[in-house]
Amino acid sequence: MAYLDNSGDILLDAVLTDTGRKLLAEGKFQISKYAFGDDEINYALYDLDHPSGSSYADLEILQTPVFEAFTEGPALKYGLMSNRNLNLYYLPDMLFNNGEWGTNTVAKKNNVVYVAVNSQTATTLKDDSSWNSDDYNLLSGRRAGGKMITIESGIDNADVLMTSANLENYIASTHLLDLNATVSYDNNFISSIMSAPGSVNYKTNADGEIDGSPPTLVTRTSVIPGDRPGFRTTKIDMSKAGVFIASGAGARDTATLVQCLGVVGSMTSLNVTVPPELQTTMDGPSDSRWTKFGQTGTTPTGFGGVQTFSTIDTSIEITGTRSGASLNIPLTLIRRDA
Repeated sequence: MAYLDNSGDILLDAVLTDTGRKLLAEGKFQISKYAFGDDEINYALYDLDHPSGSSYADLEILQTPVFEAFTEGPALKYGLMSNRNLNLYYLPDMLFNNGEWGTNTVAKKNNVVYVAVNSQTATTLKDDSSWNSDDYNLLSGRRAGGKMITIESGIDNADVLMTSANLENYIASTHLLDLNATVSYDNNFISSIMSAPGSVNYKTNADGEIDGSPPTLVTRTSVIPGDRPGFRTTKIDMSKAGVFIASGAGARDTATLVQCLGVVGSMTSLNVTVPPELQTTMDGPSDSRWTKFGQTGTTPTGFGGVQTFSTIDTSIEITGTRSGASLNIPLTLIRRDA
């Protein structure tokens, strides 16, 4: 992969595969689909205060070198979506609910979600007073009765109030309601994804309290090969949300339950399962992946005990099937090793 010089001119770089060239030579070549993306663009370069005036605000962006067209290697990470509705005012975002949605929702610590690979590790972290109780205790493979990752698809703009009318007008009626999503993950470190059924309620009542019980997660068995070696993608359900401004006397602010600043369209909960070889306790064998891809004998920032741990950094990427909004959640697999 290489870059093309872009000094402000509009470029179109097309590359044919061997199969494409063969079809072109036979007179059978037809373009059936293509994709655009903005992987190269840093929108922070947009400068409204440019000394030469507002017409130059996007100059640096327009002159950013662009990728050559490629036929092999990774797919576009930030593909542009097409939507024929010219009356859209807002597009949904995919957001990580950082522990707000009830006591069963895990929060990030040190900007990652720690995934304890076995109960021995989870208990050690939970019992450490410096680690701050159970807020960050996600146990691999746990379906119910503990912490889960909760995600939201919604309009992250406070101008769009949390009302049922806004959910219908700005999300549902514009066909941007995510009732499904895909989750991509590295199969070297994650063996499967568990998520909530689509029938689970994510709603608040008139007093602004959660109206429903934590879900029981189910393992998603439909797996699609990923676009990179060792990566897989699975499909999960999302539930239409009902998180609205409360009307009861003395009601709590429902905004404290969600990350989204505006109206939430849909939500779901999920967890990951790590391969059995990575789930061994400190008295069992240590898989080579801990040393090859991670660190051993470490102490996480904020942990106050004398125990040491092995860690591996990975992530999951969630993409809404209707909105196209995506979210990358960094995970740190953690195993007590002494």
